[in-house]
Amino acid sequence: MALGGLEQKANDSPEVELLRMCCRTKIDGDQQARIRHLLQPSMDWHTLVRLANVHGVQTLLYQSVKSIGKEQIPAIVLKDLTAYVQQIAIFNTVLTRDLLKILDFLQTHGIRALPFKGPVLAASVYGSISLRHFCDLDILVSPKDFAKTIEVLVAEGYQLAYEWHLLDQDLELTLRNSKSEYQLIKNSVSIDLHQTLTVERFLSSQFTFDYLWDNRELVLVSGHTFYSFGADDLLMYLCIHGSKDCWRKLKWICDVSECIQQTPGRDWQRFLQQAAQMGCERMVLLGLCLTHQVLGTELPEVVQGKIDAHPGCSRLAQDFAQRLFDQENTLGRSFTPQKFIRHWQMTETRRDRIACILDIRRPIHGFWLKCLPNVNDRDFLVLPKPLYFLYFLIRPLRLGLKHLNSANPQES
Repeated sequence: MALGGLEQKANDSPEVELLRMCCRTKIDGDQQARIRHLLQPSMDWHTLVRLANVHGVQTLLYQSVKSIGKEQIPAIVLKDLTAYVQQIAIFNTVLTRDLLKILDFLQTHGIRALPFKGPVLAASVYGSISLRHFCDLDILVSPKDFAKTIEVLVAEGYQLAYEWHLLDQDLELTLRNSKSEYQLIKNSVSIDLHQTLTVERFLSSQFTFDYLWDNRELVLVSGHTFYSFGADDLLMYLCIHGSKDCWRKLKWICDVSECIQQTPGRDWQRFLQQAAQMGCERMVLLGLCLTHQVLGTELPEVVQGKIDAHPGCSRLAQDFAQRLFDQENTLGRSFTPQKFIRHWQMTETRRDRIACILDIRRPIHGFWLKCLPNVNDRDFLVLPKPLYFLYFLIRPLRLGLKHLNSANPQES
């Protein structure tokens, strides 16, 4: 059966099929009829709500089932969903209010900033800040402003989410400023401050801050306007972001689908040419192909023709689609050989492929950071500065003792 381009998968459970049908802001008549048919007493609502929570699409599920088949939803399920969605709407409003304050604050300090994801994505792509769940604020600044932005945000009351507290403060400052992104927190508001689009820089090497700033467009959020990514850059970024995390979440596919439908007059020929020039054509085709395979999003002929000319993208999309609702999906946030292989398959230029190989250093770098002595080692045994090199031997001893003490707590 095909409904509005959405094919029913042979191995789909009713819960998965219903979730896929509901994850859209516009639902046609045939899709509505299918949703009503699926809303049977045998529906496993516990599984359905759990899947929606895992994939971050609770608000879309709630909006669809409430408007199409409210009378078929168990009262307790409807009550819980309503309460949860209301909490999301309140929290999103709080984050949006703080984003506006932060942007004004950065502007007064002469810092150019481009917010993305979060409230910007919800408002510009979904049409409402309450329809897309987000938990933090993502802000991109120029690398030359990265350290300054951290300083002014800390002065404004934001706290660094993590510090190494190294004995060498100059090294700690250098490490902080070299990170692709840094997290700062104030009360319930968390900021992910970026100086590059992705931690895996080889996936977005062409998307410099200056490039995105030159192509910026005004967006309207809660009655306020400010700059964010241009429409084409946003769609390319959403495909890069989903590819970065190997498309583990349905919400990332929904983002791409809604972004496509939000700009019906897009010049697709020009868009695809730009994606090729920016070195992200494979990731873009992968994201577009996934929206068609998973959500049935209709793609223009020029896009479908491009996908057909790159069968590797279709195979990779099919692999991600099959893993999407698999609880044993191993393509998580952590570095794994499987994730490395897929990232390699997505890269296009020689430079990015070399950078992909060199990215293997990241887990090694993380291990190296854990080996560096910090103030806790100094507090464990105070040594004069000329003997600080001994802390490299003291640190594993202290951590070993700490582990033994935690494994064998004293009886009270």
